[in-house]
Amino acid sequence: MKKIRHSILTSFTFLVFALTATASDTTPNADFLYNEKRVAELEDRVYQIADMNFSNMDKEEQQTIKTELKEIKKELKQVSLDREVSISVGAIIIILLLLIIIL
Repeated sequence: MKKIRHSILTSFTFLVFALTATASDTTPNADFLYNEKRVAELEDRVYQIADMNFSNMDKEEQQTIKTELKEIKKELKQVSLDREVSISVGAIIIILLLLIIIL
């Protein structure tokens, strides 16, 4: 009985890993390079804004710079969300099953 259970579990594990390996046909390198360039541009713009003298500006110019900084912040937050690592529900279930069997 243990041999059957063990063989079913190993075949199921190999099947799941084979399916997840073939499902990743995207090319993240181009997106990653674009994001890195865009982040560098945004950082340069933030440094330019930090070097500005706000006392010589009127309220409208200060407000436009403030909204620009808010948009930069939103865009950088979106880029940082793209870098997160996520684990699928199937992978979590397999990990839990393996831990239960081992322990």
